[in-house]
Amino acid sequence: MKIHKQFLFFLCFFYLFLFRGLLEQQISLLKYADEIVALVAFPIFLLQLKRNHFKLRLSGVLVGYGRYIVLLVVIGMVSSLHFHYQPRTAALSDSFLCIKFWLTIYVGEFFLPGFLCQKFAKSVFFHIKLMTWFYMALVVVDNVFHVFPASIRYGLRSTQLFYGHPTVFVSCCVFLIAILLSIRDWVSGSEKYLIILLLLMCSTLRSKAFGSAFTIVLIYYFAYIRKKKITVKTVAMFVPVVVALSWEQIEYYFFSSIQNDSARYQLLVKSIQVANDHFPFGGGFATYASYYSAVYYSPFYERYGLSTVNGLRPDGGAFISDSFWPMILGQFGWLGLICYCAALLALFMRIQKMREHSKAIYTSGLSILVHLLITSTGESAFVHPLAIPLAIWLGILFQTRKPENYRKECCAF
Repeated sequence: MKIHKQFLFFLCFFYLFLFRGLLEQQISLLKYADEIVALVAFPIFLLQLKRNHFKLRLSGVLVGYGRYIVLLVVIGMVSSLHFHYQPRTAALSDSFLCIKFWLTIYVGEFFLPGFLCQKFAKSVFFHIKLMTWFYMALVVVDNVFHVFPASIRYGLRSTQLFYGHPTVFVSCCVFLIAILLSIRDWVSGSEKYLIILLLLMCSTLRSKAFGSAFTIVLIYYFAYIRKKKITVKTVAMFVPVVVALSWEQIEYYFFSSIQNDSARYQLLVKSIQVANDHFPFGGGFATYASYYSAVYYSPFYERYGLSTVNGLRPDGGAFISDSFWPMILGQFGWLGLICYCAALLALFMRIQKMREHSKAIYTSGLSILVHLLITSTGESAFVHPLAIPLAIWLGILFQTRKPENYRKECCAF
C-alpha cells in the first residue's frame, strides 16, 4: 500500500470510530463495521495459509493467547451441544461475539503495515490535537449552554457530548491517548495533550474513567519516564489504588441495600452458582450475561430467579450484557474462566516484548490492555464494540519493528 494511501486509510479508521454514532444514523451498514472487520480475519488466514503452500502448522497457530481462545470456543461448543439451552443460531452468533476482539487484533497486525514511523507522526499528531481541542470546545459550550444530554454526578454534569453514553466518550479518549503515546518519540508537546485527554476522561465523573486515567499516568511514569518494565506484580500493586478510586460505585452495587435489585450484583453472584451447577464447562454460548442471551432470552434468568430483577426482565433486559466476568464464568464455567485469564496473561506477555522495540509503543499497548481490564469490572469490555478499534490499534502496535527499521519498512510499502 502506498504511503499516502496508508495515511488516508488511517484517517478513515480514525474518524470513523470517533464519529461512528453520528455516521451510523446516515449509513446503516456501519452498524455492522465490527463484525465486518473481525470477519476479515478469515480471508487473511487463508491468504497466509496459501503463502505457506496450504501447510497448516498447529505449532504456529496455537501459540500465545490463540490456544486459550480456541479452547474457550471448544468449551462453549461442548456445553452448547450437551445442554441445548439455546438454539444453534444463538450459540453461533454468541461464539463469534466472544472471539471478535481476538480476531480483530489479528486483522490489526495486517492493517497499515509499517504505518508507525516518523514520516506519519506529525500528521497523526495534528489530527489528535484537532480532536482534543474540538472536544474541549464542546465541553465548554455544553457546560455553559447545556447543549448535550448529561446525567448529574457529584452535583456536576457528566460529560457525554454527542455520544450515547459517557463510557463511549471515555473509550474515544483512551483511543486518542493510545495513538498519542505510540508517536511520543517523534513529536514535541504531546504531554500537554495527554493531560487534557486524561482530564476529559475524568470529566465524565465515572469511577472506571478515574481508575483508567490514574493507571495510564502510572504506566506512563514507570514505563516511559522511568523506563521500568511493568510486571504482573507491578500491575497487582495498582489494584488497591483502582479499587479505592472506584470504591463508591463498588459499595453501591455490591454492599448497599440495592443488592436484591442490582443487575450487576445478581449476575455476579448467580454466575458462581451457574458455574458450579454446570461444572466445569458452564452453560454454553448465549446462556448467561451476554448480548445474545437477551436477544434469545435465556432460560437461566427464570431458573436462577433473575427474571424479576430490574434490567434483567424478559421485556426489559437492558443490563443483561452489562457485565463481563459473570458472562465468562456462567457460559464457560471455571475452566473457561481459567482459559480467558490465561489468554489475557499471554496477551500481556506479548505486549511486554514490545518494550524491546520502543518504550512509547510499549506504554501505548499497556494502556489499552489496562483500560479494558478496568472496564471489564462493570461493562462487557472485551466483547463490546468499543473494544474493536483498540484491538485494531493493538494489532498495529504488534506488527511494528525496532526503531532503526521503522523508516526503512515504512518506505517499503
